[in-house]
Amino acid sequence: MKKKTKIIILISVCILITIIGIYFLFPKESNNGNIYVQKVSSVIGSSYTENRYSGVVESQETLDINQDGNKSITDIYVEAGQKVHKGDRLFTYDTTEASNSIAQKKLDIEAQNNEIAAQNNTIADYKAELNKGGDKVEIQARINDASYAIRQAQNTIKSTQTEIDQLNKQIENSTVISTIDGIIKEINKDGGTDESGNQKPLISITQTGDLRVKGTISEMGSISEGSNVIIRSRVNEDQVYKGTVTKVETDPQSNSNNNFYGNDSGETASKYPFFVSLENNKGLMLGQHVYIEVDNGQSTKKKGIWLDASFIVSDDNGNSYVWVSERGKLKKRKVELGNTDEATYTTEIKSGLSEDDYIAWADDSYSEGMKTTTEIQTETDGETNAS
Repeated sequence: MKKKTKIIILISVCILITIIGIYFLFPKESNNGNIYVQKVSSVIGSSYTENRYSGVVESQETLDINQDGNKSITDIYVEAGQKVHKGDRLFTYDTTEASNSIAQKKLDIEAQNNEIAAQNNTIADYKAELNKGGDKVEIQARINDASYAIRQAQNTIKSTQTEIDQLNKQIENSTVISTIDGIIKEINKDGGTDESGNQKPLISITQTGDLRVKGTISEMGSISEGSNVIIRSRVNEDQVYKGTVTKVETDPQSNSNNNFYGNDSGETASKYPFFVSLENNKGLMLGQHVYIEVDNGQSTKKKGIWLDASFIVSDDNGNSYVWVSERGKLKKRKVELGNTDEATYTTEIKSGLSEDDYIAWADDSYSEGMKTTTEIQTETDGETNAS
């Protein structure tokens, strides 16, 4: 229920932003007093992007492999830009020290075994002495001491063998392999830190195959997990992909880049990364920059004329009109309305208007007979120019 309420609020905010955007996108009056009109086909083909964000196509996973600071590397088998498959060798640690340590520990075990043998011989001698009538209390104390020494040696052997097993495992795993299919993004043999001061990984692998889109928002709640979104190519906005927000980071990333489309304030703001899983990624490339929009149904092309409700005037009798330009003058024309799409805030015009007509933004100050223009007039240094 809470999720549904959030979605309703989000849609309402988007509608309000759209109305405000249209108000400024479609001027009511040019500076020479004429009413600005636009062709219907142009109006219904407009794409409002007030809730648009910048994004970049990336792999579903980036595998960072860090070097063990206690080990040195003998061989690196890959280079930046190389394709690798799951199971391919990446690099090998030097095992010389581990091998030498194993050899020494084996000698330690041998010494402990010799100690055990010696203590067993000592116990045998004590028992023989006891059988000959020696001091029972004193001899038994010596036997106990020897038995304790044996137990200590046995424990030492056990712990040393565990260390040997661990070292053998290190040697067996000295060659590090890739756990994903991907491309070697970078290799940092000499270490170093990134721009944020974080330690760079030895090897970074970008996963190939499934892609996702990463975007950022400036306010938590403007996009939530599970939200349906539309991905548009920046090169061709007709190239559209659908996806779902799978994750929104709760820890902000502070930087001076604002990914909210159309905002050039340059001010430092907290950014919250979010990630989009795509229904398909055919035609997208790793690293490609795209636009992200909340899916309010704007990608679905409807048949006929679906006009933003802000262009439509209704009177007290329930009749609906639009302001149309006829022979260069404004006229109030009656139209028949059809269904209303609450998601996109558009209404179907069943009759009374064609895509070749020119219409104006609805305003109470309009009256029939006012002159119209298709050009936006701007003033520069006191002069009026057509834009």
